[in-house]
Amino acid sequence: MARFASGRRVLLGAAALVLVFASSGAAAQAYPNKPIRWIVPYAAGGPADMIARAVQQKMQEHLGQPVIVDNRPGGASNIGHELGANAAPDGYTIVYVAPNIITNQLLYRNMVDPVKDLVPVAKMTSQAYMLVANPNFPAKTVAEMIEVARKTGVNCASGGGLPGFGCMWFKSHTKADFTHVQYKGNAPAMNDLIGGQVHVMIDLFNTALPQVKAGKARPIALTGRKRGMPLPELPVIGETIPGFVLEGWHGVMTAPGTPAPIIDRLNQAIRAALADPAVAKRIGESSIEVTPSSPAEFAATIKEDMTKYSRLTQEAGIRPE
Repeated sequence: MARFASGRRVLLGAAALVLVFASSGAAAQAYPNKPIRWIVPYAAGGPADMIARAVQQKMQEHLGQPVIVDNRPGGASNIGHELGANAAPDGYTIVYVAPNIITNQLLYRNMVDPVKDLVPVAKMTSQAYMLVANPNFPAKTVAEMIEVARKTGVNCASGGGLPGFGCMWFKSHTKADFTHVQYKGNAPAMNDLIGGQVHVMIDLFNTALPQVKAGKARPIALTGRKRGMPLPELPVIGETIPGFVLEGWHGVMTAPGTPAPIIDRLNQAIRAALADPAVAKRIGESSIEVTPSSPAEFAATIKEDMTKYSRLTQEAGIRPE
């Protein structure tokens, strides 16, 4: 009798699993049948908002349903991240993410974990930063900058975020005297660089370039994996410091438990939008490179960056506040 009851439970469990997978498959086939909410945890009018709206227009054409951008800035982007993490796992709420979803939890407590609390849909773009110096700074190359740091010390400014991790990287990987000076935003950091209060700065390529063209800042190197336009002669830091890669990226994630076919459908729509020449041109005008990926590739990027930046915070003795 016990054996029969046990067998009956197994059969009922198997039947339940079949129903779950069947309903999941049916939902994926019908998806989407209503508008999709795209949470962007940044203010309207900024680079992230620009990318989202450029992609949104073509994405909704491929999905056959409206994609509604919902700007939710604040809390170091964590307000928007939480909305995405706590949404129903049905593909009707997606969230725009950047590397601060990784760095936030290394610097602050109670932040959304990109590995546990969200699942990747697609990486959309990549963006290198630029290492620039005050025009009177004696070093013109990364190697010369390291020598100056060893002799007299170098102040490395950032407006926070990934550039700050770049300044930490200089110190931990060269053992030279680099001091990270963090500002509340890029503008005051650049003002002090121009004024000579700090020696070098890591800044977004597209915001540093106007100062370079005006002769107010001197470019030293890029932080990405390869040289690129519009300054192809500018080296990357990794040519001097092996392994140094500091790249911003923009991507899309959604709630854990979302069926894989729905994630794949979203990924296909995002990639199709990014393949549109008008969308690529609009994004490229901000010196941002279109680099679409699969969900698995985006997961690998997140894991790689998590490992890299965790190591840097540990080496710098930084603990979440």
